[in-house]
Amino acid sequence: MIYSIFNHLEQMKLLLLLGQKSLKIPMVGNFFSVGFEYLIRIFFASDISCKATIPRNVTFVHGHDIVIGSEVIIGNNCKIFNGVTLGNKDTESGLNSHPTIGDNCVISTGAKVMGNIRVGNNCIIGANSVLFIDVPDNSIAVGVPARILRKD
Repeated sequence: MIYSIFNHLEQMKLLLLLGQKSLKIPMVGNFFSVGFEYLIRIFFASDISCKATIPRNVTFVHGHDIVIGSEVIIGNNCKIFNGVTLGNKDTESGLNSHPTIGDNCVISTGAKVMGNIRVGNNCIIGANSVLFIDVPDNSIAVGVPARILRKD
């Protein structure tokens, strides 16, 4: 309990959880959700949408400079480092073009995962990689633009 009070990553996860729960409140839920997103932006320098599907067991290793779009889906037991962007690459249309991240993935520092792509289960996205293509299960994606390596 004491650990959660003083750990800034736990505080960010709490604000995110409260924002996600507030969306279920009729009529005023969006207002409260935007308030929690704003607090995350102010205190943690991260732009994380409360509309994104982020389970409780996702670990934010360093909670700064993270951008997660509104329709991103993240699987269980993922680790997200600082400077990561999970978002839309097409700013012209309103279509869903946000990534879906599988279970047990690691998204390393500075990685950009853009567009309507799927990252499979047990994958690693390398530091500062820019990913525009689907990643199969048990793979590593590295480089700019990212290329896929098999994890053996």
